[in-house]
Amino acid sequence: MKDSTATVMVDLTPTEEKILQELQKDARWGIKRAEREGLVVEESTNIDRFYPLYAQVIGELGVQVETKEHVAQHMTVLFLCKKGEQVLAGAILEVVENIPTLTRAASLPEFRNLQPNNLLYWHCILWSKRHGYATLDLGGWQINAHSQLKGVNEFKERWGK
Repeated sequence: MKDSTATVMVDLTPTEEKILQELQKDARWGIKRAEREGLVVEESTNIDRFYPLYAQVIGELGVQVETKEHVAQHMTVLFLCKKGEQVLAGAILEVVENIPTLTRAASLPEFRNLQPNNLLYWHCILWSKRHGYATLDLGGWQINAHSQLKGVNEFKERWGK
């Protein structure tokens, strides 16, 4: 049984510089590494650029894949992390009760060493802050997580409380 009643929240009230300083060292390092590798994040409305990647990664985890239409209905903003024209990762924010929430994210495993997820999370923070939100919800955090979900929890903990 999966228990996901917890989450990680990022306080967006400090300055961008202060938020960056307060991130764990690994998160800051990952942002810089992604930038050095030439990765860029762009805002998009084209779900077709993200959905195949999302469906592949989620399917490989053994999780039931939502339909493209369902994912699109729960998308306020889509961020794509690219190297050149290749999409390496993506993340969707959905604003729920005036709080942007990271609802879906996926990255190609063979490119994770380039740190696309770090750059995506940083852009989610910047977008949320620049749009006047006080908090960003990084989505589900698994209580009593094992294996890969434990790693996801640890990654999210780098960004907030």
